[in-house]
Amino acid sequence: MLSVRDGKADCVPTDREPDLSLDIRDLGSVYLGGTAPSTLVRAGHVRAHRPGAATLADALFRAERTPHCLHWF
Repeated sequence: MLSVRDGKADCVPTDREPDLSLDIRDLGSVYLGGTAPSTLVRAGHVRAHRPGAATLADALFRAERTPHCLHWF
């Protein structure tokens, strides 16, 4: 379970049902700040198991700046 209070995050094991289900590749996209969880829900890559879960995840993972790479591979 991921909880955030006063800007501090804590992650602990839980038996609760997940709010979102996603693949590790999609988690990487969200974590690196390139894609919002709600975008991945609409694309069918992420399953939201309760109303508002994607909106909350958007807020939790929102980056201050959009990722940018100066070099193309």
